[in-house]
Amino acid sequence: MITRQQLEQLIQFRNGQYLVTSCYLNLDRAQMPAQMLKIRVKDLLQAAQQDLSAKAATHDQRESLHHDFERIAEFVQQEIVTNAHKGLAVFACSGHKFWQSYRLPRVVRNILIADRDPYIRPLSAILAEHHRYCTVLVDRNHGKLFEVYMGEILEHVELDADVPRRVRDGGVGGRDERHIERRHDQALHQHFKQLADTAFRVFQRDKFDWLVLGGHREVLRQFKTHLHPYLQQRWADDFHCEPANITTPEILARALEIEEQVEWQHEQELARALAAASEAGRRGVAGISRTLQAIARGEAQTVLVEQGFEMPGYVCFRCHWPALEPQPCPHCQQPTEPCADIVDEVIELAMQKNCAIEHVHGASSLRDIGRIGALLRYQTL
Repeated sequence: MITRQQLEQLIQFRNGQYLVTSCYLNLDRAQMPAQMLKIRVKDLLQAAQQDLSAKAATHDQRESLHHDFERIAEFVQQEIVTNAHKGLAVFACSGHKFWQSYRLPRVVRNILIADRDPYIRPLSAILAEHHRYCTVLVDRNHGKLFEVYMGEILEHVELDADVPRRVRDGGVGGRDERHIERRHDQALHQHFKQLADTAFRVFQRDKFDWLVLGGHREVLRQFKTHLHPYLQQRWADDFHCEPANITTPEILARALEIEEQVEWQHEQELARALAAASEAGRRGVAGISRTLQAIARGEAQTVLVEQGFEMPGYVCFRCHWPALEPQPCPHCQQPTEPCADIVDEVIELAMQKNCAIEHVHGASSLRDIGRIGALLRYQTL
């Protein structure tokens, strides 16, 4: 699993003499068998090495790139055989003995770049589109808590409760029946309360973003009344199932269906809010130029960018300062240099400024206002 801390470590890597190789590979075996993947990746790396070696200005840079590609090729061939994840990201700089690799939860397009710093945009997109979901499976006698994050599921807690069965033959005057009914209701209340309290402790510890519940409809309705208000606010949706029979992969599949819908709605709402704020001139800016200015001034709180939006620009590779036109860097006064994707540099600067990043998929209000923008903490101009 990728974390923001790992991404920040990549951003902080400052290369001097050598180029950094950034490699993203589609390893989805649903699209082709492992043997064909191995051949395709080998051909891709060989072709890319010839193209990228031309960027190396010195013999040492070429040697570093050569060792990068050798190590990446060996590593990827092993990954294809031993793992079944859909994508892979590798960052290498042999000249500085730098190496990081990440197994990815979804398919990525094949990208091979040799540049002054790591190409992080696909990683930041994956990190932004995944939130932590706590999934609670609820039954009258049992409860299970799972964490769902980046397409993976991890069981945290399992609880059992001694809830007596309801009995309809209650003896003389039904007094035994009423007594058993009270015991049943009290035990069920205690079970639901313990499960809800456990979920809240997990939230306090792990700070998950959303809560998903699974089980019988009536049981879930009763259980929700026991949830802490904070968890009620984070409730995303239910899925109805037979808790005793559902498997862990089925729980994951149901939770991911809910996650996809929640994330799409969240992106759409943010895009509409940004469009309204930028149009009114209140706490929102749109377009690459105004977004970059807001980030540089420290005003930006959440940066929204349409997935796949790219455009050329300029950057100071020493200070990592992006610019739309060639100009001296305001920090070191050195000339900025051309870069293939200024949007990636803007995202990197935003992360350095501790902004949240949201990649918006598909058509949205963001497309009508420049494909990138920012919701602001405050507005000075």
